[in-house]
Amino acid sequence: MNRKFQPILFSAILFLAANFSPATSSYAQQNDTLRVMVYNVLGFGSPNNNNCQAPNQASIMPLYADLKSIIQFANADIIGLDKMQCVQTSVSDVNGISSYYFPDTVIAECMDAVYPGRYGSCPFTDLSRCIGGSSELVFFDHNKLTYVSTTPMYYGQEDFDMFKFYYNSPYMTPSTDTTYLYVILCHTISSGTTDTGRDGEDSCVMLNVRKMFSHTPNLIYMGDFNTRTSTEAGYEYLTQISDTNYVLNDPPFYPDAHLTYPCNWNSGNTYQAYFTTTTRSTTLPNSCGTTGGAKDWYDHILLSPWIVNGEKNLTYVRNSYTTIGNDGKRAGIDVNAGTNTSAPAAVLNALFNFSDKYPVEVTLAVNPILSVRNIQSDPGSIKINNPVENGLVMHFASYLNGQNATMTIYDVCGRNLYQSVINITSSAITKNIALVPGVYFVHFTSGGYSTTIKVVKE
Repeated sequence: MNRKFQPILFSAILFLAANFSPATSSYAQQNDTLRVMVYNVLGFGSPNNNNCQAPNQASIMPLYADLKSIIQFANADIIGLDKMQCVQTSVSDVNGISSYYFPDTVIAECMDAVYPGRYGSCPFTDLSRCIGGSSELVFFDHNKLTYVSTTPMYYGQEDFDMFKFYYNSPYMTPSTDTTYLYVILCHTISSGTTDTGRDGEDSCVMLNVRKMFSHTPNLIYMGDFNTRTSTEAGYEYLTQISDTNYVLNDPPFYPDAHLTYPCNWNSGNTYQAYFTTTTRSTTLPNSCGTTGGAKDWYDHILLSPWIVNGEKNLTYVRNSYTTIGNDGKRAGIDVNAGTNTSAPAAVLNALFNFSDKYPVEVTLAVNPILSVRNIQSDPGSIKINNPVENGLVMHFASYLNGQNATMTIYDVCGRNLYQSVINITSSAITKNIALVPGVYFVHFTSGGYSTTIKVVKE
């Protein structure tokens, strides 16, 4: 499938800035990030019902401490915990196993202990009536995000819900330019190597996405997909279809380009830096889950093209996809065995004790300055060929001839990467600047005006 961007000229943002200084620009100051983590928590739930991990109150307290260490280290703004022991949706829910207030207990014991008052939890569904024994829960930083709604996307053995948020910013309020983010959390059927069941689950989810949207918006589909290879029909339907309106991107493949399709991550150690199963080589510290050390890649965070390309104020930060605690040398051994410098020892021990899975995480950059509406626009004065290839080709309007322009390049996190003064002596000037693939903002100042252009480097 051809994923190359078509040459599109992004509109320039032009505004009066008589005393503008790139080092103190509002763009650089107001940029924010959202960190997103998903974690299979191996049936974690209220004690006395969980017969493996926490059969009593005394045994669950160390697990709270372990999850607290992991959450503190990840420092995520959205936390998806899948394969939670099925939680009651209300006090009258007769199907749930863990008590309805268990999510609040998790916040109190694991989150408030390190980030007081930061997190809330999203309402969730149980149309499956707890047949599979698991719930998928999302916690979020309510300082950065406001919860909007929960929509069931599939239910069978477990419910797959879509959680809708909007980003909290004085530049993007519900009454002006609201930036929405949709998060679907899943735990698919893990019936050995048979993929028919989970293929059907993924297909149902995406059929519902197609019914709701003309193309995928700022959307994340994440969780434990239980896929063994990239050629499973469900995974292919999500990540390798030709319809670019609905394709989802697995960052290590695209846009980071560390891996290529097809691949069998259950074969050999080529993909061991991405293995999420298992943190344990034996049945210690309990008989829950899978043994044998890291060997499979089940847990993924899939991103819509809008997020990858920064179409609507949220942009995936290239190479931020991380398997927390996996240094790429864990094949067949414990997460805390030998030398592992990817996380502090306390976090590695917590990962070993808490679950047989590794969490995965990505970072999104937030660019609220792009949503300001009261900026004067003068498109066409400066243009840049998009996508940017080996050189940055700048086209200047004739009335700029003979003037000097200061050019500054920022990445999506607002960092100043490059600055140069250009003497405009031609209508087209090329600058060879070493940029890795990603999204950038090229800012020009000349006289009393400035222009910012978003470009993509392939």
